Amino acid sequence: MSRLSQLCWAGLMPVIAHANVANLHLQADHNIAKALVKSGEILSLDTTLSNIKPFCYGQLVDAHLYQRDGKWRYDLLIKNDQDTLLQLDLNASTSEHDGQPLPEECHPYETAPR
Repeated sequence: MSRLSQLCWAGLMPVIAHANVANLHLQADHNIAKALVKSGEILSLDTTLSNIKPFCYGQLVDAHLYQRDGKWRYDLLIKNDQDTLLQLDLNASTSEHDGQPLPEECHPYETAPR
């Protein structure tokens, strides 16, 4: 995830009066996501990442919020500890990965050696 995208998702990017079209698009997307979280229609990205961490641990590389079949979804790209990029398509309301099996690299995060 780019630094600009991280700031947008974190709600830290100030409103810029003279933004270019790309920044206006990002700001609009952020405002939509913020309103959906506030209304309870979707979970925040932070909550979603916390929910998936036990079974698909890694560093967030990119995230997109979109709507499909009337449902809001998160499309996440995560780099795991083995530097493998994992793409997850999650229900933004529940953090559940429905419709497709999880990538085989997703498994419960283990903190203790076997």
